[in-house]
Amino acid sequence: MRRAWGLELALWMVVLIWAGNYIVGKIGMREFLPQIFTCLRFAIATPLMYLVLFWREGKLSFGQVPWGRCLLVGAVGVAIYQTLFIAALKYTTATTVALMLGLSPISTAFVAAFLGYERLRRQMVAGCLLALVGLIFVLGAAGGSWGFREETLFGDMLALAAGVLWGVYPVLMLPILQRGSGLWATCHTSLAGTLLLLAATAGDLWLFPWETVTLAGWGALLYAAIPVTVISLLLWYYGIERLGSNQVMVYMYLVTPLALLLAVWLLGEQLNWLQGLGAVLVLAGVFLAKRQT
Repeated sequence: MRRAWGLELALWMVVLIWAGNYIVGKIGMREFLPQIFTCLRFAIATPLMYLVLFWREGKLSFGQVPWGRCLLVGAVGVAIYQTLFIAALKYTTATTVALMLGLSPISTAFVAAFLGYERLRRQMVAGCLLALVGLIFVLGAAGGSWGFREETLFGDMLALAAGVLWGVYPVLMLPILQRGSGLWATCHTSLAGTLLLLAATAGDLWLFPWETVTLAGWGALLYAAIPVTVISLLLWYYGIERLGSNQVMVYMYLVTPLALLLAVWLLGEQLNWLQGLGAVLVLAGVFLAKRQT
């Protein structure tokens, strides 16, 4: 019983850490360029993840890595997605980004159905349509009057693209997961993504005014690198080993509503009643689309 409560607490901690990433990410974007923040985050996190992998499994198994697929997944799921995610936090609200990423399970379902991994059910389509209506309410009713805001539209589109890519990422990972554990696959794809980021941002890293970064900026970076990427990853895969992926994935759906609450509480972001209704419709649509029949 004590071990079960400890596991529940650990998974709730993961939910809180990931929800807090939206808040801390906005703080980091006050001082860093998105591509530099993402590059440094994974440059710090990836070696630590390999240490965790060696500790948990006793080997790194580089010889069986499908590097071509890892480069693809690293590009989509690390280099591009993570940069779009953090850039979206720079240009729009954390509530919008949280809702956009909350739609990612629907993207996963549609991509999996398109590639033949999963059957597209009527319930899934209905959930997608419901979530889409909710998203229109969230974006269109911002600012207290109907109409999309030009000042956040760029960030909204970045968040939408990030949500789609985050949904594509698990499907692209499937062939790699057939060769090893989830932790093993995540480590090698993170390495591939980090190398791509280092190559793409070398010039920005050289020219960036590092002396302008405050303790708050460095703290945001370390939070994204260690609690969000390393500690949560360890707890997440431990939970999957003990409970199975289906039970653990339920906690993933708690991240979005908690992130919304934190954004309102800590950042002072506001949701009018139409946006609140839209948020409820988005979450209900995702639940409907992914509910087991």
